[in-house]
Amino acid sequence: MKIAVTSTGPSLDDSVEGRFGRCAYFLIIDPDTMEFEAVPNPNISLGGGAGIQSAQMMADKNVSVVLTGNCGPNAFQTFGAAGIQVITGVGGAVRQAVRQYKTGVMTGASAPSTQSHSGMRTGGGRSMGRGTGRGMGRGMGMASGSPSITPPKRQFTGQPIEDLKAQAQDLERQLNEIRRRIAEFGGKQPSVSMVAVVDSNECNGCGVCRDVCPREAITLNPKAHVDPSRCTGCGQCVTACPQDALSLQKIS
Repeated sequence: MKIAVTSTGPSLDDSVEGRFGRCAYFLIIDPDTMEFEAVPNPNISLGGGAGIQSAQMMADKNVSVVLTGNCGPNAFQTFGAAGIQVITGVGGAVRQAVRQYKTGVMTGASAPSTQSHSGMRTGGGRSMGRGTGRGMGRGMGMASGSPSITPPKRQFTGQPIEDLKAQAQDLERQLNEIRRRIAEFGGKQPSVSMVAVVDSNECNGCGVCRDVCPREAITLNPKAHVDPSRCTGCGQCVTACPQDALSLQKIS
């Protein structure tokens, strides 16, 4: 069994980091021997999707339990699909947190402990547009408008042009990071434990997921279809989809 603890540093005496997707280190620990591996978080500087990609990394490392301060809806959904228990509200030194876990007093979280930021999912319904979960909004969000008028889901009315430019730059940075990682594998498909899947009832064939996929794993016919032999489970399509129609699922 392996436990992952989000940490501010590379040792057991460092503090538990409150942010899952943007922690400095993941300490992968054998709770019986307390032997551990300190893994620098490669997703800490991502503009978006850090939670999904960090959760995917925990699945790739065969982690069973994650101890952290907070977990957003993106990572929470991915943990659920991977069968990983996440325990939030953890603080103090990493060593002490693991000892407390071993006493059996900690219980798994039943819901995300934080809402998403910068247009990501909030996990609480669809009232405000779409983010990377089912909550405040995916991508750009929605203008408030009149209560008697429902604006189109992808309408950007009232969105400052500076914000749109910043979001476009943010997406480009994410894509560049993914391209860099793909290059590390020589353009070959790395071993993955999760892939993206499409809910055909939600998909409207808009093509946003196809456009952001760095592996060209998504086609339209007329709705989105993911080629699992090409998908790396990076989660960019999940983050970008304005219809909330994609999620990550564990490969059986």
